[in-house]
Amino acid sequence: MIASLAMATGAGASEGQQQDPAPAGDVVVYLLDHQYLPTDELTTIQAEINRIFSDAGVRITWVSNASPRRRLSPNELRIIVLPSDGTRWFQGPSNIIGIAPHDDTGIGRNCFVFYRQAIWFRQQAVWRCRQAIEARIKASMRGVEVDPYIDSLAPADCGDRLPSLTALIVARAAAHEMVHILLSKLDHADEGLMRRAFDINELWAGGSEGGPFRLTDPEITALRSFSTSTTGGSR
Repeated sequence: MIASLAMATGAGASEGQQQDPAPAGDVVVYLLDHQYLPTDELTTIQAEINRIFSDAGVRITWVSNASPRRRLSPNELRIIVLPSDGTRWFQGPSNIIGIAPHDDTGIGRNCFVFYRQAIWFRQQAVWRCRQAIEARIKASMRGVEVDPYIDSLAPADCGDRLPSLTALIVARAAAHEMVHILLSKLDHADEGLMRRAFDINELWAGGSEGGPFRLTDPEITALRSFSTSTTGGSR
């Protein structure tokens, strides 16, 4: 499950600090990795976020482990991957993967993602995958059809999907929080990436059009408008 918290708080510098220009790009993301993720996971996270926002024609400039000590511009934000489970940061349900405390001044534009919670979801997926594989093997040995329930437990190729699952969960949580900040969107949608919560079955899903992690048409329209306004023109 993924949820968000919009707060009028955040860490930032005073108004008197120099306003350095942001790097070129529609959205500049300062990725602060306090989990010390391996390169392949970082690559997967960035690729999945790029894919999600490409639906809206939004390009992302990535800046790793560095962030300016000034107010961030409307097209800038931080993704902060923390090794904790979020209990030190947010008093709420224990299954929160990400939160987005921010305001409209550019001081707090932070997407916190709690890596330990992503690991917990992956562990549940591992258990489901193991059960599904054993059930399919037994059905095959007995020469009977697999109970349809097994398909709802985990897909047949679940073992192949496990290696990248944690990074995909982090990426989708971060992308969810990014939309909250970029569009000053406090509410949740009924479908797609901006739903209030996802179940474990949906976390198996790939990135195909119409999947559970796509942007809705209104969100795509709003992000395209945002991109045009921050780059001074359209493409």
